[in-house]
Amino acid sequence: MSAPAAGAAEEKQFDHVDLASLSRADRYKMLTGAVIPRPIAFVTSMGPGGIVNAAPFSQFVILAVDPGLLGFSVGPRTGSDVAKDTLANVQRAGEFVINMVPEGWEQIVQQASEEYPPDVSEVDLLGFATLPSRRIQTPRLAGSKIQFECKLDQVLSFGDAPNHLVVGRIVDMHVAAGLAQNHKIDPRAYAPVARIGGRNYVRLGDIVEV
Repeated sequence: MSAPAAGAAEEKQFDHVDLASLSRADRYKMLTGAVIPRPIAFVTSMGPGGIVNAAPFSQFVILAVDPGLLGFSVGPRTGSDVAKDTLANVQRAGEFVINMVPEGWEQIVQQASEEYPPDVSEVDLLGFATLPSRRIQTPRLAGSKIQFECKLDQVLSFGDAPNHLVVGRIVDMHVAAGLAQNHKIDPRAYAPVARIGGRNYVRLGDIVEV
């Protein structure tokens, strides 16, 4: 049996939003304020001359587990259709690391999201300590509790801007000692940070077991 249709009174409880009529900036605000919380892929990539770039992306998802594929969406630079440094680096080097964001990194991650010239290393500028990866050349961020070494699988283009979905095949995973037991990660000990609307972040709150 289908659910009864909503009446006029119920419909008045909602504001209609015509996304097509909004500017790109306003669509971004509406969508990123509605689809929350979003995990953050803090991506390190290698630029020309070995410069290590670090940038956060909160359009981030598990795409497959056999094999392990992770994807994050890279938009253009603000006010242009020029690709961000991370996309150029990943396409050139064919690899990257996704570092998960722990509590306490909110401010520094926000700083890393600013648009710096390609020859500026956010890792050096913001004082991140790094660790060598095992299977790729791009280093990991030492303070992150979980890191994924990835080889580029493919890049897919979406939208008019456009946005690029970067798909990485996980070739190695690093988990802080004691964080996982029987292949289960303790979420309270992990305590990752997620993104919500605007320049706002959220920490892990109540866990509801169902």
